[in-house]
Amino acid sequence: MKKPRPKDVQHAAGISQSYASMILGGERTPPRPLAIHIYRKLGWKHPVIARLTDAQIDLLETVEPYSRAA
Repeated sequence: MKKPRPKDVQHAAGISQSYASMILGGERTPPRPLAIHIYRKLGWKHPVIARLTDAQIDLLETVEPYSRAA
């Protein structure tokens, strides 16, 4: 999948649009749980998880679940 728009990531992950833009622009590396959450919602793999198989992502998701910050 092509890279999503910052607004799409903002809504899918519940993060600010500026943080989403920094993640997409490579200025910030998201925590793996957030990267996996974005992948699950939008189908786009951030480079931090790009080399992982779906089975590896499934396992990481059980060990490090995504929890939206308050």
